Amino acid sequence: MVLFKNSALSSKNFKLYFCGNIFSVLGVWIQRLSLGWHAWQLSESAFIVGLAAAAQYLPLLILTPFFGVLADQYKPRSSAIVMHLILIFVALSLSVLTLTNQMEIASLLFLSFLYGVANSAYSPVRLALIPLLVSSKQLSSGVAISSAGFNLSRFIGPGIAGYIVTVYGLGYAYLVNAITYIPVVIVLAFIKVKEIKTVRDKKEGFLEKLKKGMTYTFNHDVIKNVILIAGVSSFFGRGLVELLPVFTATIYDGGSETLAILMAASGLGAVLASVIYMSGALDLKLSKGVFYGGFGMSIMCLFFALTENLIFGSVTVMMIGFFITFVAVGSQSEVQLNVANELRGRVSSIWTIVVLGGPAVGSLFAGLLANALGPKLTAVIFSSICLVILSYIAMKKVRQD
Repeated sequence: MVLFKNSALSSKNFKLYFCGNIFSVLGVWIQRLSLGWHAWQLSESAFIVGLAAAAQYLPLLILTPFFGVLADQYKPRSSAIVMHLILIFVALSLSVLTLTNQMEIASLLFLSFLYGVANSAYSPVRLALIPLLVSSKQLSSGVAISSAGFNLSRFIGPGIAGYIVTVYGLGYAYLVNAITYIPVVIVLAFIKVKEIKTVRDKKEGFLEKLKKGMTYTFNHDVIKNVILIAGVSSFFGRGLVELLPVFTATIYDGGSETLAILMAASGLGAVLASVIYMSGALDLKLSKGVFYGGFGMSIMCLFFALTENLIFGSVTVMMIGFFITFVAVGSQSEVQLNVANELRGRVSSIWTIVVLGGPAVGSLFAGLLANALGPKLTAVIFSSICLVILSYIAMKKVRQD
């Protein structure tokens, strides 16, 4: 079914990839809930929960630029298959250790880190793969639809994870995650992707290629600005969301079912934001949408800190998810529409660092603050600092204009 005139769903290859990938991203959210709740069960420490989240995101922060260079050198489809096989191995390892009662905090943190390494390699590959599956007119739609699928999984995944963890246990949740990667591996093995010819300097070394991508990004005003705003929002907003297991246990006095409700609420908000981009109803420029989304996210984090009611808390978490996604999809679309093809992997890797790697440091700081000051005060501090930084960026931009 073609939803829009230039919908990426009119591309057979993209449609096949999307259908296969939707299962794997569903598994992502099953595993994220499981890892966060597992960390809390093993330690009952906000710091350990934050550390487990950081272990998943820190590789994105450190390794992604290097994987971005490789993404520009190797075929994205083959690279994506390899990364998914590694993710299957990690999920199966988590499952076996948990089902045999051999899981310890150190093992959980190590496997979370390995999971993060594989994701850091896959992120620029995924972003480089989408333009090969659609036409240039369908690119923005492809980004939005991929995001919608990812965020629909954020809505559905936690509910499934909460049920599996409650009824069957964490080990089976990890096993289900491993199984969800199989369809996309099969799809990637059979689809054909178009080749985009790029001019490559064979004499150019690895570090020179890395530097070229960074220089291009920082000298491109549009790309630089949306990545900066997305980075600030990701650090404070998503860093705080990673502490939902702590809020669940200490503020709402709940278990995995309550955590599933909060994570599903965040996913629902994310889906709504993605739908807005898919429909073309956004009448603002993408860069302005990214900026306003950052402000909205900060304000909602402040409201979340001031409530102990699960219903109102779920609504504010839904709005946090909405604005975080508003920023993420808008910034990714702006980058994809403006970047040169031969630098797509490297520039996309920088976007990945700030948007997906930001929570690595943000969640670690949030965990430390929550241990010392409590989760509510931590949320107030994070939202306040984010508002100050975004206000500074706004005033600076006004002076420049």
